[in-house]
Amino acid sequence: MSPDPFPHWQPEQRSTPALAQRLDRLAMRLLPGAITALIVVLLAAPTGIPGAMALAPGLTMASVFFWSVWRPASMSVPIVFCLGLLLDLIGFAPLGVEAFTFLLLHGIAVHARFGFMRLNFLVLWIAFVLLEACACWLIWFLVSTLSLRVMPTEPVIFEGVLAAGLYPPFAAFGTWAHRRLSNPEPQL
Repeated sequence: MSPDPFPHWQPEQRSTPALAQRLDRLAMRLLPGAITALIVVLLAAPTGIPGAMALAPGLTMASVFFWSVWRPASMSVPIVFCLGLLLDLIGFAPLGVEAFTFLLLHGIAVHARFGFMRLNFLVLWIAFVLLEACACWLIWFLVSTLSLRVMPTEPVIFEGVLAAGLYPPFAAFGTWAHRRLSNPEPQL
């Protein structure tokens, strides 16, 4: 009699990814949020470029929307919340206003992502313009309510137009980066 009653049975061996592979996956998941945060900080730095900080909210909205549709694991709720808080702190807005608005934008984009993914670029751009216009007016409303006075509307219109104009170049770069993140190995 053999000591092993089931000699043909072998325990299932699972191959767990090595530490380097797990770190690489984590870095790829954090890359869009980290690059967005870095750009926001660089735009807020005193570079002498007039109006550089005005690009930050529109660029962040474009980033949150794009990555929430195409790679929601890379633009998760904690990352969106941190980006919103970063903009609140840098832009001297009431704490949580932009974070709340970006979380709403992220939630809508993730919820409707499969519908958005089927749209051509022009229709997707129009959907983004409508969503970011609502987000800009929501920020205006919340800031006006929290400050107990009606804020001027010109910055809202400017921010909406700026975000609408920033989306196409951001989407072109994001599409390239999305393909690069999906297939990081060089093709021969």
